[in-house]
Amino acid sequence: MPSFLHDVEIDWGWSKLTSEERAIARKHEALLASDRKSHNPITAEQALEAAARDLPGRLIRMRAIDDHHTYYWQVGVTIVMTPIAVPDSIAKEATTRASTLSEAVQDAWRDAGDEVPAGFRSPSGPRRVHSVYLPVDVWAQLHDRAKTEERTVSYLVQRALTAAYELPVE
Repeated sequence: MPSFLHDVEIDWGWSKLTSEERAIARKHEALLASDRKSHNPITAEQALEAAARDLPGRLIRMRAIDDHHTYYWQVGVTIVMTPIAVPDSIAKEATTRASTLSEAVQDAWRDAGDEVPAGFRSPSGPRRVHSVYLPVDVWAQLHDRAKTEERTVSYLVQRALTAAYELPVE
């Protein structure tokens, strides 16, 4: 038996919507509200996908609750900014080979995300937190792998950059 939701809330980013987009948001909100207690997680996700198709490029977040779980969805985002702590030595070398650190991270993860350089450990020395912009799928892969390996995303990025650019292991 499906688990029906008893509460669904949507964050439309109202202040950033044009009047035409607000009309579209009101329509989708009314569709959800008209039958608020007959949605399950699958139908709620389908409703959110329909709203995203009508509001392309807009960030829409939804939270829904049933008797057992709280569900969260987010659509309309293609790039995610994430903070990465990277030693200055790796950041400097990576940005000489790519136009930005974000590009270097994406390339390194694609080319060497599964490689572990022999003797690798996170380099010592000064490090800074950089804002890296990654496609959602790359960001999700990094976070999933970090959780699986019980490591930080920064560690995985450093490891991939070291392997991809054949940097010396300290």
